[in-house]
Amino acid sequence: MLYEPLYELEKTGIDIRYYTNKGQYIPAHWHAAVEVIYILNGVGNVIFEGKDHTMVAGEFVIVDSNQIHELKCAKASMMVVIHYSRNRMKTYIENIDEFKLECSRETLEKEKLKKYLEICRLLKRLPPLYVTQPLGYQLQDQAVAMEIFFEMLNHFSVQAKENGIAEKESSLERLGEITDYIEEHHSESISLESIASHFFLSREYFSRFFKKNMGVTFSRYVNQVRLMHIYYDICNTGEGVMELAERHGFTNYKLFNRMFHEIYGCAPREVRQK
Repeated sequence: MLYEPLYELEKTGIDIRYYTNKGQYIPAHWHAAVEVIYILNGVGNVIFEGKDHTMVAGEFVIVDSNQIHELKCAKASMMVVIHYSRNRMKTYIENIDEFKLECSRETLEKEKLKKYLEICRLLKRLPPLYVTQPLGYQLQDQAVAMEIFFEMLNHFSVQAKENGIAEKESSLERLGEITDYIEEHHSESISLESIASHFFLSREYFSRFFKKNMGVTFSRYVNQVRLMHIYYDICNTGEGVMELAERHGFTNYKLFNRMFHEIYGCAPREVRQK
């Protein structure tokens, strides 16, 4: 589950994916799609707006479009992730951009519990369709996904504030350039001074801007990206862990081991043994 581009989403409007392998982790990122994460087995964490939202099996969380979030699912072995294209949803709701979608168990209001559980029941219908795949099953799962969006829009949306929208879009544009640069050069030695200079910013301003918007320091984010690539290669190649760590830019092996265990809940070699 590396940065999976949602190119096809604008064609279909809805993208449903099922994840069954342990150790999902994605550093802070954002996308234009509305995202629903539903845990089927284990425990997962989604961090956004400075809050860590823990989900157990049978719970879901909504991450709205362009909301920077970090996904930690080291202890979740099964989950469903649905992405909705806001542009495609305008076919049905012209003024959809006037609304912000938000819902998590921690912020759930008592009077909305019934609707929350109703959406959980709808989400629970999706995995059996995917497993059995009856004739035309995709018609059914798209219909269920649309019903979920309908319920979210009517019960878990609030009026969006216009103040600060232009500023946020400008910040996301700059952040996009920065994170693209980090992704491309993560295997190299990237200092705070060098990247700030690359984007014609002072070291202090760059550091404040990055931490304020991404929720983590620049150096930690770079290492998170490195870990994501290392984990993927551990699962899909036979190369040694130390070689992979060095290839993806880790020079401090003690830090690598500590961060890996913190994010994935085990040592690198245990992943390969599993």
